[in-house]
Amino acid sequence: GICGNCGGRFPVAPPPGAGPGARIGVNCPTCGKPTEICITGPAPPSKGKPSGPGRKRALLVGVNYTGTRVALKGCVNDVRNIYRLLTETYRWPASSIRVLTDEEGDRSRMPTKQNIMANLRWLARGDDGPRPGDVMFFHFSGHGAQKEDPRGLEEDGMNETILPVDFQSAGMITDDELTEMAVTPLPEYAKLTVVMDCCHSGTGLDLPFLHTSRGWKMEPNPWYHPSDVQLFSGCEDHATSADVSSRYGHAGGAMTTALCDVLRKYPNPSYPQLMEQLTQVMKAKGFPQRPQLSSSQQFSFDRPFVVDDPGQNRNGTIGRVVNTKFKANPRPFAPGDPLGGLLQELGLS
Repeated sequence: GICGNCGGRFPVAPPPGAGPGARIGVNCPTCGKPTEICITGPAPPSKGKPSGPGRKRALLVGVNYTGTRVALKGCVNDVRNIYRLLTETYRWPASSIRVLTDEEGDRSRMPTKQNIMANLRWLARGDDGPRPGDVMFFHFSGHGAQKEDPRGLEEDGMNETILPVDFQSAGMITDDELTEMAVTPLPEYAKLTVVMDCCHSGTGLDLPFLHTSRGWKMEPNPWYHPSDVQLFSGCEDHATSADVSSRYGHAGGAMTTALCDVLRKYPNPSYPQLMEQLTQVMKAKGFPQRPQLSSSQQFSFDRPFVVDDPGQNRNGTIGRVVNTKFKANPRPFAPGDPLGGLLQELGLS
């Protein structure tokens, strides 16, 4: 195992009944602090695709950081756009969708760190635990940043983060936390589609496979899952998502606007068609960043994009495979970027 505090490696004997992908709590022999270890092992035999439609759940989070010096304009509009896409184009019931924005009057619907984490738990588990056939959607529009990975498993040595509305007091949410909460609990034939419109979102869930022009590329330290999870991100980890005006005259994130435009026109495109159309829309709007797709599974790219059709597990191993460690290589914020200055003041970067 690898300690989540100091990054030290040590052997772990899994307890009886703890299968691949399970998390166990141990004390690190190097630093002495408690940490969690993910058990890695062969994937269990498939039980087959469940019959009938699965349960639908969606969590949409938009943070404009209104009244702060790092305020954005389009993030709440992004949530409204995705909400209309799910309810109007894909006919998801409104009762299956939870919305957190900083324009809500109800404190329980504010995008605080506590509320985001609690609702991610609901997203993955529902009211009575995750099931094969469940179909989920997570969207985040707001600020993203980086934080040093103490385990050194990221290729740049940095964890990607998202910033809740109360990040100045509660801190950021790392990609490891997002993965543990929203991805690790999911069984085979559960599907999660994620759209992240923020900086440093390219590997925002630490999924093992990234699609490139040459096909699927495996991450150096792949974290294998049995579920069908796909992340559409607004830029690569080193890029900056654009806060733009859509053709309707409202501020909105470039990735969210392009995705909604394309899927309204082509609700079930092939993946090549989807990625090509997203690229064309973003090019036409003059944005230098490009859409990026990462996945928990390698699949034939001519497969159609169907938001509510879970795919089977193709990974022979479940859990994290550690092949190498990396030193932290933080990317500096642009000169004059108010977020960079604020994170430095708070000791978060």
